Amino acid sequence: MRRFSFFAAAGDSGASGRGDGPAPAGDPTRRETGFAGSAPGGPAAVDGEAVVGDRPLAGRVVVVTRAKHQGEHLVGRLQALGARAYHVPLICVSPLPLTDDLAAALKAARTADWLIFTSQNGVDAFFARYRETALPPLSPARPRRVAVGPKTAERLAAFGLPADVVAEEYTAEGVVEALAGRVAPGEQAVIVRGTLSRDVVAPALREYGLEVTSAVVYDNVRDEAGVRRLQALLQEAVVDVVTLTSPSIAEAVAEAVAAAGRGPRWYASIGPVTTGRARALGLAPVIEARPFTEEGLVAALVEAVRSGEAPGRPLP
Repeated sequence: MRRFSFFAAAGDSGASGRGDGPAPAGDPTRRETGFAGSAPGGPAAVDGEAVVGDRPLAGRVVVVTRAKHQGEHLVGRLQALGARAYHVPLICVSPLPLTDDLAAALKAARTADWLIFTSQNGVDAFFARYRETALPPLSPARPRRVAVGPKTAERLAAFGLPADVVAEEYTAEGVVEALAGRVAPGEQAVIVRGTLSRDVVAPALREYGLEVTSAVVYDNVRDEAGVRRLQALLQEAVVDVVTLTSPSIAEAVAEAVAAAGRGPRWYASIGPVTTGRARALGLAPVIEARPFTEEGLVAALVEAVRSGEAPGRPLP
């Protein structure tokens, strides 16, 4: 085994110079966060060195910041690779109530030419509210369904409605690119989104001449208790990685880092939009997932530990 200089360089982000291993068994962050966080059987001894093999993340302390209903799977994947993973949700996601405006948007979806989903949360919240209406089930033939990526497409398929178009780049810009040349002026599109979703797709489709309706079906709210727990973790333990899976989560992390007075050794971003927001907030260094999925995020972490370098596209 060899030492990887990447982690020493990453100390410039505000982490202390202590060893790369996990916090001691008596780590007070257990008391502060309520999460044990270690992989089954305990982490392998690392003493500042990365362990390769079937547990390449052995001993690395990783904080997963996804919403409660989304983060446990990622925590499990990281633990299986040897990481000492903490789940500290920084965002709460909840479906919005069925208002008159939302009911009208859901009704418009039945006759639209395109029904566009920009997240898995949007799929779940859309069908949760659609069931509350007296509308008949959506037809497999129409509207044509667009997914921002394969995970969103999987959620659609789980409801019996496979995606007709899946963006190659898993961003709102990727959705616009996927629809270029497919849509026609005068067509109708319904975009399913959350309260904090970036308004990228609708303006682009209007420029293409489409009539666009937004169905805002879920709310993103910062978990202030989670921000405080992350602050405590950063103050009382050496944290190797904090995950960033949306711009809003990057903003919450930046608040916790500022309050703690120190950050992790580095950040792991789900994709370029989140990376851009993180860098604008002064969060660095950043590893970027490739592809822009949970699997890509895990692969990026493993590659970073093994190579000592940030993988994927070069970051300016």
